[in-house]
Amino acid sequence: SRQDVPTKLVAKAVPLPMTVRGHWFLSPRTEYTVAVQTASKQVDGDYVVSEWSEIIEFCTADYSKVHLTQLLEKAEVIAGRM
Repeated sequence: SRQDVPTKLVAKAVPLPMTVRGHWFLSPRTEYTVAVQTASKQVDGDYVVSEWSEIIEFCTADYSKVHLTQLLEKAEVIAGRM
């Protein structure tokens, strides 16, 4: 049915222009392809679904020195607990 709208990132419908902030945990040195589609729930419970946005492709970089230091610190804390 049209009410089965799969969502990976859910946000309130706000007037354009808008920014939807989501948290995606991306891997380093990985290519990603992203497209966006919105679904607005109507008063009758039905959804109005937009067309897909243009596709954005990007590649993540290596871990930065800051991130590597953070990972090391986390690993040391976990190792200390074990």
